[in-house]
Amino acid sequence: MMSDKALDNIKVLDISDDISGAYCTKYLADYGADVIKIEKPNKGNPTRHMGPFFQDEPDIEKSLLYFYLNCNKRSITLDITQNSGKKILFELLSNVDVFVENFQPNYLEEIGITYEQLQQQFPKLIIMSLTPFGQFGPRSHFKGNDLIYYAMSGIMHISGAYGKPPLKHGHPQSYYMAGMTAAYTITSALFSKSMSNTGQHIDISLQEVVASHHYNGPTRYSYTGAIEARATKVEGSSFKGIKFEGIVKAKDGYIGASSQQGRQRPLFSTYAEMLDIPELSDKKFSSATDRIDNADELDEILLPKLEEWNKYDYFDKTMSDGWVTGVVQTPEDLLKCPQLDDREYFMEVEHPKIGKITIPGEIFRLPNCPWQFTRPAPLLGQHNTEIYCEELEYSKNDVIMLKQGGII
Repeated sequence: MMSDKALDNIKVLDISDDISGAYCTKYLADYGADVIKIEKPNKGNPTRHMGPFFQDEPDIEKSLLYFYLNCNKRSITLDITQNSGKKILFELLSNVDVFVENFQPNYLEEIGITYEQLQQQFPKLIIMSLTPFGQFGPRSHFKGNDLIYYAMSGIMHISGAYGKPPLKHGHPQSYYMAGMTAAYTITSALFSKSMSNTGQHIDISLQEVVASHHYNGPTRYSYTGAIEARATKVEGSSFKGIKFEGIVKAKDGYIGASSQQGRQRPLFSTYAEMLDIPELSDKKFSSATDRIDNADELDEILLPKLEEWNKYDYFDKTMSDGWVTGVVQTPEDLLKCPQLDDREYFMEVEHPKIGKITIPGEIFRLPNCPWQFTRPAPLLGQHNTEIYCEELEYSKNDVIMLKQGGII
């Protein structure tokens, strides 16, 4: 009988301590994998100490970031730097399919664990290593963060306004991009293992993950020698504008206005007619070049008119007529979004310390083996007894001794 979980019977040991590792195993857990989160005794995972916190009360059990990233997982505590901790780690690894870690290269070797040893002892194990710059190369030992990955990927070079410093995107997207990449890479390795019966060591560099989304600049340079840069026309132009065809004010928020209809750009007079602004039908606005040359005058006429529109009225009117526009949605807007509501994107879950809270749910649809919510994010070490006593068959006295020794 076919399982209703895509990754049923897949067991994952997650010892990562950042967003990318947790986001990776979130995907696996959401689609049926049994994910065990290893955390440091007493302190827990670093994401437990990252805000926002429920009701602004710092608490390792009330981090909303940790909550979102770790639903459907189990938590145990373990100090792998101690010999007894390493022994337990190897016992756990003997029963799992995937091991996810984000230590700096050579860290495991420094504490007495090598990848060669893991692959020799567990030949079917899939090891996922997420690091700033990968396992080898002249910068592989450097540490990193989201700002560095964007800067080193080349994306920041083309982000922002001409003549001003480069900008990074507002959300730490690199961590989530890397986590998503790691998740689908693991599923590829699992598919490979189903045929070869052999695991492998997967090496993911966060710099490379972000750089892979910036294909145009390097490709253009390799063909033409041209260095892609931020557009020189900004104020009031249609190229990366901060005015019309950029993000502009509406009566109750911001919209992404555009004179594009579908994949085509019709006569600008058609857009003027749709908005009932006859002044825009003037010949000096007829072509893209004309509008750039007369950008300030265009903005003086158009922007005040756009500010008279409610953002969703403009969006619904233009999109219904085939124009390409957008609304800058706030977090409140997202929770009230009829499209997301109809697709049941958000769901309410309950946590013993936080209570009921609404979080994003199913990200993609697999009709035959859909996303499932089985448990809220675990309390620190919540499953110690279950895993150590019931699964590894340690006695309760053993667990007490391990706890007293600071090993769990």
